[in-house]
Amino acid sequence: MNEIKLENYYSILTSLGVRNEACKTLEVYVNLLWQANHSLNLISRQMTVDELVHNHIIDSFLPLSYFPHQVLKVADFGSGGGMPAVLYAIQFPKIQFRLFEKSPKKREFLKACQQQIAPNIEVFAEVQSKDLVGIELVVARAFKPLDVILTMSREYYLSGGAYFLLKGRKEKIQEELELVKKNFRDREIEVIPLVSPVLDVERHLVRI
Repeated sequence: MNEIKLENYYSILTSLGVRNEACKTLEVYVNLLWQANHSLNLISRQMTVDELVHNHIIDSFLPLSYFPHQVLKVADFGSGGGMPAVLYAIQFPKIQFRLFEKSPKKREFLKACQQQIAPNIEVFAEVQSKDLVGIELVVARAFKPLDVILTMSREYYLSGGAYFLLKGRKEKIQEELELVKKNFRDREIEVIPLVSPVLDVERHLVRI
């Protein structure tokens, strides 16, 4: 397999706030992901490299300017192939990230990322309250509905925990918010539209 290069995307990535020093490490990550995908199906196997970068890498960095980089410990739910948590761990090497992923095979991939490119991550299976002690922010991308995410981390939510959730269509988000209102006490929830420089898609950041 030819090594994947990302030089053509550096200007887009840096315009979103990605550090110049992080771009090379992102390249290593993309190659790891591309190679592992043949056996793990982390992303669609029909996807081209450009589609991977457009739909996943750039997409994950769209809300980067909103990320509270002063936090020290972050949890990522449904980490899968590591987007956005591994990407953010590369961008913020001083922040500790706890990645939660049910699939044993995907956890093995995430541990390979930890060993080779992001020593500031830890990999867990199920989300448990004890593992969220000390966490200052929960992130998730294209994961479960909002009320399910909050149910998974109810104690954290009730204690005032913060969330940074990457979502798609506004209409779907509004439906999910109705369930949140029924099942959880009122908290300020902000829905921020995001604009992709490469795709005509509807993306939003949900902050709690």
